[in-house]
Amino acid sequence: MNHKPTISHIFCAAALSSLLLLGACKHKEQVTEREPVRVELMAIDSANGGLTRTYVGEVEARESVALSFPTGGKVEQVLVHEGDNVRAGQKLVTVNKSTAQHAYNSAKAQLDQAEDAYKRLKKVYEQGSLAEVKWVEMLTALEKARSLEQIAKKQLADCALIAPSSGVIGECHAKAGGSLIPGEPVVTILDVSRVAVTFSVPESEIANVTEGQEVTVCVPALGNLQLSGKITERSMSASKVSHSYDVKVDLPNADKKLLPGMVCKAYLQAPNSKGIIVPAKCVQTRPDGQSVWIVRNGKAERRNVTASEFVANGVLITSGLHPGDTVVTAGMEKLYGGARILR
Repeated sequence: MNHKPTISHIFCAAALSSLLLLGACKHKEQVTEREPVRVELMAIDSANGGLTRTYVGEVEARESVALSFPTGGKVEQVLVHEGDNVRAGQKLVTVNKSTAQHAYNSAKAQLDQAEDAYKRLKKVYEQGSLAEVKWVEMLTALEKARSLEQIAKKQLADCALIAPSSGVIGECHAKAGGSLIPGEPVVTILDVSRVAVTFSVPESEIANVTEGQEVTVCVPALGNLQLSGKITERSMSASKVSHSYDVKVDLPNADKKLLPGMVCKAYLQAPNSKGIIVPAKCVQTRPDGQSVWIVRNGKAERRNVTASEFVANGVLITSGLHPGDTVVTAGMEKLYGGARILR
């Protein structure tokens, strides 16, 4: 006897097929397992750093002396050039001295005449044969002649520019045949046996800067040469434009490698800012905050952290990471919670 399939039979068959299909899919998912993710790791053994602030500074000569001619004149000789080492008493530049020489010759002749008159009249005065008023006039003329001779001698000596101290020629504006006006700076001598690095610190950070504080200076022009010094000066007034304070660090420069004008970086350790430094690419920003990937029991786990700010070699983490943690430093783009890690 033939029975026609009823609607209930059809629903039962469909339900059975669905269950079988779901069971097959579930079995397939269980069989298919995700491949482990290859990453690079960094083990944290201790709090490995502190907050180091970086500033851009410039090397300056500790002392600078600008020299000029008090009377001016036409330049005859330029005996030095920029960068030359000079010693105290060395002649640097000369101007034409013919006028000064004539003036000195005249003053010297008047002095010789006044001294001769003094010698002659002194005997007469001592014998009482010379009136007191004439003797006083003669003494006044002698003193005047002496003063004029000294002035003329000084003007003659000023025709040559002499180094008052040893150092390096920083600037030389004199040209042979050119004219100079009185008081115009001609040569600048720099003392580079010790130099100073000057950099600006924002007003929000100046409270953490004190005299005597250690500073590390890096000079890119000298192959990233690193030197250590201490803060010797801290400006008491801020720039009206940048609202920053100038800070100076003294550095030794016996070999004179550091030259004025060289750009450098100054690294200043901020007090009470210890933490853990990780590469900047490790830290990810999400709606719920900042996080890094760590590895626990061979699997990836996202960890929320607090990043203070960027430092010289990464980001300073002040909370969220602890000694003993292992942080993923590369390959985190493919990670997900619970992913197996392949190093």
